[in-house]
Amino acid sequence: MKISKRTDITKLFSDKGFEMAMSIDCEGTNYDKNLKNNVLNLERFLKLTTDNSITTILFITPIFADMLYSLDLVERIKENYSVIFGLHIHPDNLPPEIRNDMDFIRDGEEFLANYTYEEQQQIILKSKEYIEKKNVIPLQIFRGGCFSMNDDTADILFNNTEIRYESHNLFRKEYSVSNELLKPIPVYAINKDEEIRLEHFTSDKLSDMLKDAIKNESKTLCITHSYMLDPSDFHYERDSIEKSIHERFEILIENIRNNF
Repeated sequence: MKISKRTDITKLFSDKGFEMAMSIDCEGTNYDKNLKNNVLNLERFLKLTTDNSITTILFITPIFADMLYSLDLVERIKENYSVIFGLHIHPDNLPPEIRNDMDFIRDGEEFLANYTYEEQQQIILKSKEYIEKKNVIPLQIFRGGCFSMNDDTADILFNNTEIRYESHNLFRKEYSVSNELLKPIPVYAINKDEEIRLEHFTSDKLSDMLKDAIKNESKTLCITHSYMLDPSDFHYERDSIEKSIHERFEILIENIRNNF
């Protein structure tokens, strides 16, 4: 399959100096109780990023792929937006078609790295196959749910898939990879709690972090989550978040304009 420059992960962060990209963990029903409405707001966000020459990595779970497919959005996204697809897995939130074949899956166990090599291999390959059948292709990068990943995960991906990139927060204890098989594209993080994550902190705090990234000429991968795409989602009121991620990202884009 031919990949255009704007959706080819090898072209991401390939220039000199500061560059920014976006990433969205596209969850299932474990975190996203408002899945359909959030998916219906995805294009609004992708238009914002694409119109501003910013690539978005969509880390897709099997359940999210189901919803994209059922709403006839897969081909629209591929045709109209600057998007890279990635594989995202929470083992405790898989479609019955996958889970029913794996009796070792433990209720409430969301960390992939807490499974054995053989168990991880089944989870990864079945999830990847399931997503690809929804035509969410190509999958070019991996991010574990809650950044859960270890050397077994990297080895499985390297030896059984075409995925050659992974993403994480280096400071999270759930991430423990040392074998260097996959090229890392980490989120921009100061520590385990401070990332340029759109639903965290005030807009001023996010802007200050971005200004530091610009000053340091950092390759800056921001992060957010699919359950924030609908501005009326309950997470906003529950967590006292005043502006939607769409508005927050517009502020960051304006900061880039003002600093270049």
